[in-house]
Amino acid sequence: MERYLTLEHPHPVGDTDAYLRAALEDIVANYPPRSRYSHEALHGLWSGPTGMAYLLLHVSARRPDLAVSGHPAEHWARGYIAAGSRGHNLRLGSHGCGVGDEKLASEAVRCAVSKDLRDVAQFVSSVSQVMAVEDYPDEMLYGRAGTLYLLRLVRTWVPGSNALVDPAIAEISNTILTRGPRWKWHDRRYLGAVHGDVGIVTQLVLTSPSLADRLQPAVERLLGLQLADGNWPSSEESGGGKGLVQFCHGAPGFVLSLAALRPHFPALRDRIDAAVNRGRECIRNQGLLKKEPSLCHGIFGNALALAPGPERERFLAVATPESVARMKSADPAVFERADYGRSYSTTASYAPSAAWTWLVCREDDAPMLGYSDV
Repeated sequence: MERYLTLEHPHPVGDTDAYLRAALEDIVANYPPRSRYSHEALHGLWSGPTGMAYLLLHVSARRPDLAVSGHPAEHWARGYIAAGSRGHNLRLGSHGCGVGDEKLASEAVRCAVSKDLRDVAQFVSSVSQVMAVEDYPDEMLYGRAGTLYLLRLVRTWVPGSNALVDPAIAEISNTILTRGPRWKWHDRRYLGAVHGDVGIVTQLVLTSPSLADRLQPAVERLLGLQLADGNWPSSEESGGGKGLVQFCHGAPGFVLSLAALRPHFPALRDRIDAAVNRGRECIRNQGLLKKEPSLCHGIFGNALALAPGPERERFLAVATPESVARMKSADPAVFERADYGRSYSTTASYAPSAAWTWLVCREDDAPMLGYSDV
């Protein structure tokens, strides 16, 4: 069974500003900030209240004019990240140290909201625990590349934090480089943005552009793994069959990563441009996914990987609230949830993914939230 839809003439995209407001109103109405969260509700930057705080912080910076349920977006960001709402015994998780870790992610977002160097010092102290653990992976969601992203997040959002953050960046980066370039997750050589090589390389280079020369062979190797249809395999072990076409595995994650990496690899720009064009052709052909529109597993993330203009608009038109409702009414099996049961995941649920997409969809190189946005 095909994983994607074939639609020749979708309805036009409506008022994206209205869609943005509606998605944000949905979030604060149906998933409002709480004074206390159970540990079961806390999943780091890409799911739960920490993700909502970070999304709304971006909204406040990009659209300071926008009110959500009568309040500026920053009001809601502060509500979702309020001190004490996670309890006082939050510990670095045994499962990993990436953007999926609540302690690191919530402390990083709290720094971004407060701009307080005391919060930065606390965050860096937590990051120091990562350096003492040998068996953490190196990928984005559970591993050191995700820690690098969080350090870059803090450095970007908190003026004057470099002196606190940069030594940790250097140490984490050196550890990842020493363990590479054949990084593994669960004993497999994953390649994609979330669990694999291109995500690791992207976080290393965006955080420390001076590493680009050292990582050029890794980028060349990844370019050489592109398949005939423009996609990339999920892992080296998965071979050259028809693979996933979504941000976490496959062409959309590679295209978004390569677009972010391109300025740092002038000698590879022609090869990167060719690979991006072939990747976008794969997305156009196989990327209108039947899963609920989202950033990680669905049409929203795939749309952002496409060039602005008609091809991106075609995907966005399929993912509007009206289109989703119409298509689900015609076929209840279309657009089933793919968020692992975690309601209001910033990257895997409809409303938060929609909010980010409508916020950035007019940008030429639209970034991915929690990945290439800083």
